[in-house]
Amino acid sequence: MTPMTINWGEAGLLAGRGFGTVFLILIILAVATWLVGFAFQRINKGQEKAKSATEAETAKTQN
Repeated sequence: MTPMTINWGEAGLLAGRGFGTVFLILIILAVATWLVGFAFQRINKGQEKAKSATEAETAKTQN
């Protein structure tokens, strides 16, 4: 049986690429989540403005 030699440079590169890929994917997911949340907040604000405008219009017609 021959002893196995370990190329630590190649092992370090492989580990670095793995960690880099994981962090890159996490950053992409975080940005995507933030953008979706931002879009939902804008949609919600638009619906609230439309609702308040409708309520104000009905209040004017009742007076």
